[in-house]
Amino acid sequence: MNNNVIPNLLDVSLCLVSLFISVRSFDIYAHFRQYRLFILGLSMLLVCISAAADYTANYITVVHLQTDWFLYIGQTIGFLFILLSLAQSSDSYLRGLMNLNIITFALLLILLLLSPALPPIAITARALLGFARVSVCILILCGYFWAYTNQPARFSLFMSSAFFLFTTDYLMFMLQDYVPAANQLLFRDTADIAGVLALIVLVASVSWDESKSLA
Repeated sequence: MNNNVIPNLLDVSLCLVSLFISVRSFDIYAHFRQYRLFILGLSMLLVCISAAADYTANYITVVHLQTDWFLYIGQTIGFLFILLSLAQSSDSYLRGLMNLNIITFALLLILLLLSPALPPIAITARALLGFARVSVCILILCGYFWAYTNQPARFSLFMSSAFFLFTTDYLMFMLQDYVPAANQLLFRDTADIAGVLALIVLVASVSWDESKSLA
């Protein structure tokens, strides 16, 4: 079996799930005008594009697309805005954060367009960006779990569970480069399983009709 089959399937799955969450968030935002929903939608759209770019780069051979820069930076910043949206609930704060999210989204699209001209990502940069992505996921996990302990809601519980699995996925993926070759397959398989479960929980978290629980 091609070693890229499972990673490619995960990219496609992450792309579709992120797109689903983004569309649903924007749809609910259009009805309720809750800025946090817009931030969630735009952040997940960024994650969707990063997964699509990573998948596409494996099949374009005319030019070498260095999409790893956009993958790591885009996903980290996308998750970061989700984290920042949990920090406060005031409309003025969330409106400002939404505007910043839009500007950052545009700048990251420029980074994606520049991917053919970028140098290959060094292992040190990959490790630092990977650590940043894991750290943000851990903080989001803590944020949603804290929200659940203060006001139990299925959305908060599911989101904290999803980001626990994302943390496991990204951590195992990052550590596989630093373990003996005999153990790398175990780390990669653990990351793949955690990634699949995270996507399932994410879909479940936004499939409830309780739109207020998304706020």
